[in-house]
Amino acid sequence: MKKYFILLLVIVFAASILFMGISCTEEKPYEGQAGLADIPVDEGDPFWSPDGKMIAFTSHRDGNGEIYIMNADGTGQSNLTNNLAHEGDPFWSPDGKMIAFESNRDGNGEIYIMNADGTGLINLTGNLADDGNPSWSPDGKMITFNSHREGITEIYIMNADGTEQANLTNNPGADDSDPSWSPDGKMIAFESNRDGNWEIYIMNADGTEQANLTNNSPGVDGTTFWSPDGEMITFNSTRDGNWEIYIMNVDGTEQANLTNNPADDGFPSWSPDGKMIAFQSVRDGNSEIYIMNADGTGQRKLTQLQ
Repeated sequence: MKKYFILLLVIVFAASILFMGISCTEEKPYEGQAGLADIPVDEGDPFWSPDGKMIAFTSHRDGNGEIYIMNADGTGQSNLTNNLAHEGDPFWSPDGKMIAFESNRDGNGEIYIMNADGTGLINLTGNLADDGNPSWSPDGKMITFNSHREGITEIYIMNADGTEQANLTNNPGADDSDPSWSPDGKMIAFESNRDGNWEIYIMNADGTEQANLTNNSPGVDGTTFWSPDGEMITFNSTRDGNWEIYIMNVDGTEQANLTNNPADDGFPSWSPDGKMIAFQSVRDGNSEIYIMNADGTGQRKLTQLQ
């Protein structure tokens, strides 16, 4: 992490227990993310299945990060990975048959895929540097991810079988992280600190025409997710003094706070029908998975840790 980013996190969160990373005791398997990489989480990283019936998420209820799934109403929670290493950031394949995720079970952060029932585990990246935050293309043929293999965090792309890994952002002066495909597969949103603080950027799927959407200083913006119709992007932001979930048009206009809660909220994920958004929040004292209507109303908790 860059020193100025660590200092910003200390200033913003010094009065509270923070939640938005993968573990309070284990390191995130990659660096350079505005999505709060070093902040503890109990339940987080929610992601809807393509049919809208299930939500995959990260849980530390077993003492380490594991990939869990549950029904969209919060019932039927089960552990898919059952491994002593850290697992996090699940992402369903477009056909709903597989889940990509990050794991350090081989000693460093790698991108893995598995069947939706937890079987058939495969390491896709096989790189000594840390890789994380997988995002499947809408046609299922490609996966984007973060990689620290060039000494900073960049956005990479590869075939869904792990072949032909290539750097998309090629920005040696800063960190780029947390890629998210547009529903039509033509664009990728991501976060970057290339302008001195973390902002939301967008680029073509081939890495060209990279542009800043948020232009928000000195706040921190990160962790993007496109609406299913491709017209909106949700993201995290500290611009109101704590982490909140925001929404904006894909051109960066009409940025609005959806959660409006004094606790920290983050990691938004749209339901496939565009009616709901899953997210994580510490409003009840520890990080849990919540859902809300797409306009921010009807916020309610799905998971319950004791």
